[in-house]
Amino acid sequence: MLSIGTQKSDRITTITNTTWAEYISLDLPSKRVSFRNGVITIVSPGRNHELIGDYIRAIIWTYCRKNNFALFPYNQTTLKEEGKEGKEPDVAYCFEIDKDKPDLAVEINLTSGSIDDLTKYQYLKIAEVWLWEDNKIRFFVYRESGYLELTTSNSLPNLNSDRVTKIVNSCFGKSVLEVEKYFP
Repeated sequence: MLSIGTQKSDRITTITNTTWAEYISLDLPSKRVSFRNGVITIVSPGRNHELIGDYIRAIIWTYCRKNNFALFPYNQTTLKEEGKEGKEPDVAYCFEIDKDKPDLAVEINLTSGSIDDLTKYQYLKIAEVWLWEDNKIRFFVYRESGYLELTTSNSLPNLNSDRVTKIVNSCFGKSVLEVEKYFP
């Protein structure tokens, strides 16, 4: 078992040689837990992780409100491909109508995860995934062959990754309500 992190960063614990039954028996409500190939990863989000997630939530809510898009939160609901894959996104939503799985999932990777998180989402067939790493966001759309990177969201037309990155970085350390200034 490996565990790293500080108060402002994420604390990550990895447990190897586990089973699906062990994964689904976990009850860790304040943690982000994933399972793949016998490895359980438990992330205790740090303060910066949560701040970035809240800015991205505010961007999505504000965009939807301004563009009259219905949205249905999934947030950290566990997404599962029974017996194979399990993932709790940092932020997730369905748009227009409520569905069995989200249209969009967001991963904030400060001290954990990587583009390899896309593999987990690919098994789950999540239509669009946003990854926050190295102070920027990248958008990916699902294809049977893997995820394809886009600059403009499929789920939220006219919202591009540069704009989301700029808003989060400009607002960081300020009130989440600052996001609304970017959507006149």
